[in-house]
Amino acid sequence: MTDMTHPSDYRKLIIHQITGDFRTSTQVVTEAWRAPQAGEVVIRNEFAGVNAIFDKNLCRNSVRYIKVDPPFDMGIESVGRIVAVGSGVTHLHEGDAVAATRLGSGYREYQIASASKVIPVREPSAETLALIPTGISAMVGLERIGEVRDGDTVAVSAAAGGLGHFVVQLAKLRGCHVIGITGSDEKIALLRKLGVDRPINYRRENVREVLEKEYPKGIDVAYDSVGGEIFDAFVDHVAFRGRVVVSGHTSDFDKEIELVPQARAYRKLYWKSASIRGFQNQAFPEYFDDTATRILQLFYDGKLQVLTDSKSFVGLDHVADAVEHLLAGRNTGKVVVRLR
Repeated sequence: MTDMTHPSDYRKLIIHQITGDFRTSTQVVTEAWRAPQAGEVVIRNEFAGVNAIFDKNLCRNSVRYIKVDPPFDMGIESVGRIVAVGSGVTHLHEGDAVAATRLGSGYREYQIASASKVIPVREPSAETLALIPTGISAMVGLERIGEVRDGDTVAVSAAAGGLGHFVVQLAKLRGCHVIGITGSDEKIALLRKLGVDRPINYRRENVREVLEKEYPKGIDVAYDSVGGEIFDAFVDHVAFRGRVVVSGHTSDFDKEIELVPQARAYRKLYWKSASIRGFQNQAFPEYFDDTATRILQLFYDGKLQVLTDSKSFVGLDHVADAVEHLLAGRNTGKVVVRLR
């Protein structure tokens, strides 16, 4: 085992109480340094990704498959450099840039990871962080769940967001006609630059009316992370054998369940042989490694633009600011916290 100079302890963000609010639920604490064991590496994190809705739900202990028992480590994705290597690890070395994706490993200055689980990258940049795992989610959701085909008509909600801007570009690479939905004229201009064929500012235009008038044959793939009326419009305008991919519902995730008086979904889907498909990236681990390789190569080849939000957040003390910024919908692209 080799070991570079390291601190005796380092800082990390934890949930120390369940309040339902990120800022009051979390605090920064210190943890003692531990050398890597066999098969492990220590990574000095440089950037961490913000997943505000998931983070807030953890602070409510409302993620169905996770029991939050404080103190609970926070953060999922990060990129950085390896500073220590455990015995038996031969394919990774000190100084290597890597990406890691594991609950409890992101919002901290250092992390210990299984050497078999990290992904080598060229640089530990904010762009690389956005690709893994958000870019992976876009590719798996579009290809494996949405089963996109060349030339499909694809609609994307929150199209200028951290996830949506990847879905847009991946669909365009398949020769698809892309409808991109957003909430500001500034983002409309950005969507046009990304290649969106029909951008819609839902605050200025009625999404349902646009789809009825301009897309009478319907949508082949709808990639939705917003829910609410956008989801309803997608379901009502899905094409024959079309697919509606649900990867979140930001419009009402923190609200009481709404009882909507309308026809049951099967009446809308059956005669079209269409479907609604729920998607969470962690439920499809079998696609992760191959998709990571492919999405990174698209970026390295200059075929994929990565948008990171221009608002700067530096240090663990400002993670709550970043979470609130994202929850308020003020972001364009992936929200990132610089840890160094």
